[in-house]
Amino acid sequence: MQKSSPRDRADGLLAEIRTRGAELAALEAEAQARIAAITAEYEEKLAPQRLLLAGADKALTGLMKAEKKALFADGDVVSLPHGSLIRNQDWKVTIPRDALGKCEELGFAEVIKIAKSLDREAIEKWTDERLFLIGAERKTATKYSYEVKKG
Repeated sequence: MQKSSPRDRADGLLAEIRTRGAELAALEAEAQARIAAITAEYEEKLAPQRLLLAGADKALTGLMKAEKKALFADGDVVSLPHGSLIRNQDWKVTIPRDALGKCEELGFAEVIKIAKSLDREAIEKWTDERLFLIGAERKTATKYSYEVKKG
């Protein structure tokens, strides 16, 4: 029995790699086609559910805002059988329309974006004294959220 040469063995491995790679690519293409079909089938079922969930979310947030005195009379967290309603109050900076000009005038370049708009995040970190210089003020903002219990 004659041994095959290293070149022949290498060529045989190259042929095997090519064959296995082609088989793998074909299987992956078949899997992707099936995944796309299943995704399309379920998207028809998922889209209306997403709309219903978004509507219920909007309705709950609206209810919390409209009935804040009744719902949050005892505190910022209301425990209910199906979850909790949560109200958070935090400081929010209101920035007047002419604040950009004032920031340029006063040399507050670190909050001026190249597109000539203000960097709200940077301004919100300012002291109240600095906010006053541009006519901005810090006010309380109320945020509403909720948690749904599992199960």
